[in-house]
Amino acid sequence: METIRRKSLISKLQLLIPLSSIVFTALFLFKIDANSVLVSDNQNKIIQAQAFVDSGFKSQYLSCKILEDLGGCKFFPSWRVHLENGISGPFPVAFSLFASIFGLLGDYSFLFYVSILFFWIGVFFLKFELNLKWASILFLGFGPAFFHSALFPDYSITFLITCVGLTFYACPVKTRPLGLLIGFFVGLGFFFRPENTTLYFLLGVFHLAEFIYKGRSEISTRDKDRLVLLIGTGIGVVFYGIANYYLYGSALGTRIEANVKIGWDTGFEKYSSLLFLGNGRVGFLFFCPWILLWLIYFFIRWKDLEKFERKLSLAVLISLFLGAYLAPNDSNIDWGTRYLSWLIVPAVVLFFSKKNSENMPRSVWILTGILFIVTLFFSKIYFLTQEKFSKEYVKYNEFLLESAPDIYVTMDPSISALFGQEILYKKVLRIRYLKDLPRLTRLLSQRNGSVSLVRYEPITSSFLQTLEKNDSAKLGTEIEEWFLRSGWKMGSKQTLEKIEILKFVRN
Repeated sequence: METIRRKSLISKLQLLIPLSSIVFTALFLFKIDANSVLVSDNQNKIIQAQAFVDSGFKSQYLSCKILEDLGGCKFFPSWRVHLENGISGPFPVAFSLFASIFGLLGDYSFLFYVSILFFWIGVFFLKFELNLKWASILFLGFGPAFFHSALFPDYSITFLITCVGLTFYACPVKTRPLGLLIGFFVGLGFFFRPENTTLYFLLGVFHLAEFIYKGRSEISTRDKDRLVLLIGTGIGVVFYGIANYYLYGSALGTRIEANVKIGWDTGFEKYSSLLFLGNGRVGFLFFCPWILLWLIYFFIRWKDLEKFERKLSLAVLISLFLGAYLAPNDSNIDWGTRYLSWLIVPAVVLFFSKKNSENMPRSVWILTGILFIVTLFFSKIYFLTQEKFSKEYVKYNEFLLESAPDIYVTMDPSISALFGQEILYKKVLRIRYLKDLPRLTRLLSQRNGSVSLVRYEPITSSFLQTLEKNDSAKLGTEIEEWFLRSGWKMGSKQTLEKIEILKFVRN
């Protein structure tokens, strides 16, 4: 009787897990402005997407229509990679195509909501298809994988694909043509982000090595089905290479090519900040220390694991360090690093499977719970940090738009980022170098109306100048003096904390 009551109590408590997930997600949606994620890399991604919208899906290169009377793409504020037919960034064209759907709707902020939806679809698909313990939702949902999915739309797509891929790896379909098709679909995830391909590559190597060493007759039917899935994934990756070679002359694609230029030889600090702590960020294993506990536990009871679990455990461990090595930088705009946080998915599959969780020693559960408190602690800090960033974005974005000139001019990429998706609909010029000033002034000298010069106020500008050696402060002074010399009148000067707007008018 006591056992029945205990099971009933546990069942009732488990209902709190999906409820807490709903509450947490609702709170996140309430606190974080959807437009505030459309900055930095995400801003460049929607610029790429807009290229398809503007060209009627004929080109991936933005023609900068909004600035066609102001030099076109020359002063468009974007991270430029291609200038021959327009501008583009280093990000995979597959995501640009996906995001362009929201461009057709006229509002890219919907990406934020769809990304969160993709994340939870992946989580619950994994939980129900593999019959994982309800606690698996907590470890997937309250940590870096959620934040990265919400804040980086391309990540949410690969997270969902990873959940699908590992579900069918753990429980392969018996119809091999279907398994091959599912594997191919999983391989197409490489078109969005390349990181998790390391896991499937390693699994493929392990299965092929076993197949060659033991022979076809010694391999179980389920492992043969898994190998078919992995072959399908490999075909998807090969297709990625062929498509990118045709489009760009490089099988690796624009993203990896751009990252190679950044360089991987950034020293020990990069690996420290990716895995543990450094450069103002919390690394993956510091954010999720229970991952390390689980890996140690899996290798201690190596002999008790099923063969596919051994392969998966080893692939996770190698991917952890291989991913850190191959990451082009420490991506200090996020904690727990999106280059590694997808490894939570295979770790959860291993730990919360029915067989493993039922045989788990009490001490491991207790240690896992204690270490998960660390994750919750960092999640709270990261949440509050993102809330602060969101409020800052909204405040400055409204300040910029209230100026409402005919043209904006700025020198700093961090300021142009504050326009969010409005960068596509407002005439915003960014000048980078003193040598380009004559061309900019020639363009403006032919115009009347209003121009807002947006820059950091002097104290902030002086501080930033000590951190980054560039021409932005001098450029701001030169442009201001040119306006005054050229018959423009100072209409207004407004300052909001770090940023000031000098509005010039001429009739």
